[in-house]
Amino acid sequence: MTTPLRCVLDTSVCIKYFIADPLTAKVNQLFDHFANPQTEIFVPDLFYIECANALLKYVRARMYTAAEVQIDLATLKAFPLRVISTADLMADAVTISLSYGTSAYDASYVALSQQVGATLLTLDGKLVKALGTSSYDVSSFNDFEVPPLESM
Repeated sequence: MTTPLRCVLDTSVCIKYFIADPLTAKVNQLFDHFANPQTEIFVPDLFYIECANALLKYVRARMYTAAEVQIDLATLKAFPLRVISTADLMADAVTISLSYGTSAYDASYVALSQQVGATLLTLDGKLVKALGTSSYDVSSFNDFEVPPLESM
């Protein structure tokens, strides 16, 4: 029996589920783990508005429609994510941000990762580099090996 998947997911990874990309299949493989009720994928509450903003950028670039965004937001809302309030993360996020020169937004994901004891998966190379020598568990999704989904 394998250990259920536990991670913190940032917007840069999740958006690949909706926008066709070479990493879309890997994100789909990650999200297949939602079939296991013991899977725990954590996000700070700001994750949802960050995803909406990312999708809006595609609409403004005329690469996506507003109707597609609404459908995708409904799908996103239905994912069984473990949502943590940024109110519970902000003090640690500010400390991390000041120590490593990141935004408070990015640092909230790092603080969440530390709080729940799970790896932060991101495609933000600057964040990975900024925290590369720290004790924080931040991993590039490119380097992450999605575990096989155990048959149920």
